[in-house]
Order: sequence, then structure tokens, then C-alpha cells
Amino acid sequence: MNSHKVMKSLSYFSILFAPIVVPLFIWVFADDKEVQHHAKTALTTHVLPAISLFLSFAIFSLVQISTDSANTAGFIAFTGVVSFVIFSILLFFFNIIRGVKMLVHDEAESHYITE
Repeated sequence: MNSHKVMKSLSYFSILFAPIVVPLFIWVFADDKEVQHHAKTALTTHVLPAISLFLSFAIFSLVQISTDSANTAGFIAFTGVVSFVIFSILLFFFNIIRGVKMLVHDEAESHYITE
């Protein structure tokens, strides 16, 4: 099996064991541009749930400070948490599916455009 395939798929599968560390190391230390591209994409999809969680907590805190109504704050908090959970689940499955595609993808059919 090609080591580039393994590195590309490992950067996506690392969502299961080391979400940010593995794609970051692969992105920094890989020689191939295609491997770096996939590691950067995986890193982005691993960092986005953390950013969205931070933003949902920030919005929830600001809403509690700015409104006196418990109903409004509760609704906004519930909407933010549900949106965060759905977004995180979608990104998790995206990473798993993308990792499988990298393993079974034939190198001869590569559609990656190098710059």
C-alpha cells in the first residue's frame, strides 16, 4: 500500500484518537503537496467543532448578560447546543468517509490539481 494513501487517510482517521495533533504533524512534515493538502483539510475539519463550541458558549454568555428573559436565553442556548451537536456529528462522519475514500482511491485517477 502506498504510504501517501496511509498518511492521507490517517490525517482524517485521527479524529478518533488525536484530532488536531496528527494532521498538524503530517501537514508540517509531509513532503508531498497532495498529502499536505489533505492534512490541512483534516486539520480544519478537526478544529471547526472546537471553534463552534467556543462561539456557542460565548453567544450563550452574552445572551444571558443582555436579556432578562429566561425563555429567550434558554431557546438560544438550546438552538446553539443542537446546532453544535449536529455540526460536530456531520464533521465526524465527513472525516471517516473521507479517510475511507483516501484508502480506496486509485492514484491513477487522481484529480488533484497542483499549483
